Amino acid sequence: MKKVAFILNPISGTGRKKVILDYIQKEAAFYPDYQIEFYSTKCVGDACVAARGFVEKEYDIVVAIGGDGTVNEVAEGLIGSNAQLGIIPVGSGNGLARHLNIPLNYQRAVDAIFNGRPQFIDAGKINGKVFFCTAGIGFDAVVGEKFNSSGSRGLMTYVEFCTKEYVKYRPEKYMIAMNGSRFETKAFLITFANSSQWGNNAFIAPDANISDGMMDIVVWKEAPRATMPLLTAELFLKTLKYSQFVDTYRCKELLIIREKEGLVQFDGESVMMGNELSLSVLHKAVQVIVPKDWRPLPQIIDMLPQYFKDMVPQQWKEIVPKLKDMVK
Repeated sequence: MKKVAFILNPISGTGRKKVILDYIQKEAAFYPDYQIEFYSTKCVGDACVAARGFVEKEYDIVVAIGGDGTVNEVAEGLIGSNAQLGIIPVGSGNGLARHLNIPLNYQRAVDAIFNGRPQFIDAGKINGKVFFCTAGIGFDAVVGEKFNSSGSRGLMTYVEFCTKEYVKYRPEKYMIAMNGSRFETKAFLITFANSSQWGNNAFIAPDANISDGMMDIVVWKEAPRATMPLLTAELFLKTLKYSQFVDTYRCKELLIIREKEGLVQFDGESVMMGNELSLSVLHKAVQVIVPKDWRPLPQIIDMLPQYFKDMVPQQWKEIVPKLKDMVK
């Protein structure tokens, strides 16, 4: 008998939570050798505590139903255990799920949990706090904090905050020590990429390997404001690494000293930290269940409803009042 726990974040991304839970229960009937249990989180950090509790109860699989923040908490609770991580992505960006080719369609994601294969992935750690997708400082962390404190979600909301903050943000100076060398740079943002993308197929580090025991360090340097549309397009075309304004490194450990304390983004959640940041890699930190085979066409089809969901309903709530004001 395999024991599977589903940890649900009730406030993340999509509003189809009950539909997903009902589908899981229906599908579980076809797998009599699986014992399932559901848990709904109550506050920040609760998913990690719950995951550790299921590890103590010797559960075989612990599934995160939510976005990258929920996945981060559940995965942290599984580090060093034999329990495998399952992911049903229902967040705004779903960066880790996209990197691992886990379907955004919840039916196919559930099927992968019951019929997939395990894959070891690394984790990054900065000043004791772990991440599994990306972490970052600078503009990335500032926008993440604004986005998370807003009342809405979705790709277009994130783009809106990027646009607003871009005109105000000023690059900072950093001292970086890694691979036996030390240098100073002025950067718009620095991303620590365990996986290839931030989410929504924005590939900040397209060559990142989530299981190689290394971390990709992307330094997005100060650039003329007129280049931002091009650099943004290169994120989605996987060509950002060729830009003269972007340097990419790879290391196992790193030390960054910045001018002052500030925000650090961990899998979409921004927290305050001091001016000195120490990064290390936890090799093979967690086993994740991924699909046995990757079929790109279903993945592309799965993306379309998500984009429409992000772009249309939420934005109408903001656009309609503005149109009414213009008519008056």
